[in-house]
Amino acid sequence: MTLLLSLFACSPDPAEAGKGDTGRPDTGGLDSAETASESGQDTALDTSEDTGATALPDARDKMVRSGEDCEEIAGHTDVPAARLWYWGELAGDAASGFTGVEAWYFYGNSAWTAYGLEDCEVHFDLSAIEVVGAGGCDTCDFGVNVTANVNLDRTTCLEGLYRGYQEMAEQYAIELLGDGSASWYFQGSGNPLGDGYWDASGVNYLADDGCSLPVD
Repeated sequence: MTLLLSLFACSPDPAEAGKGDTGRPDTGGLDSAETASESGQDTALDTSEDTGATALPDARDKMVRSGEDCEEIAGHTDVPAARLWYWGELAGDAASGFTGVEAWYFYGNSAWTAYGLEDCEVHFDLSAIEVVGAGGCDTCDFGVNVTANVNLDRTTCLEGLYRGYQEMAEQYAIELLGDGSASWYFQGSGNPLGDGYWDASGVNYLADDGCSLPVD
């Protein structure tokens, strides 16, 4: 398929990498001596300008932009946690390659706010090439190799929330469905990543990582 194959969310497959409390990789942990307010960093969360280069429906319309579902963690209400979403988009073609963006959105619970943290986002610049085969996904149309580099100018989260993930590389497989939706999978294992949309201009996706516990 010469269309484009977008697979950002360079999040390692839980089956192939270290897992955090949510079954996904740890985001690194915050230095408990530094809060968002103490760092002087602007942590206001506004996704209105987070748009890509396609005319696709916005997969983020399905996001729950609140940490209310994370108020109780393992029976405790005093654990700082955030609802974490991964969103991304790629545009381009198989001949010239693909470029795009990815964002991680953290929506904190009450304990997160009391700890001195705010809702925030981490941004990445993406590049990708289409590869032959779709690995462990028998129904997918093609595979893609994606590299991601953090965009500090657009990132509002403290560095502890993306430490160790400033540069990433992953392989994904994408299934393009006839209704214009797209399903994303980790190429090696075939495990699902997220869902989004596709057309001739590109592909996007959204993945729900549940409640993230990034604070050591």
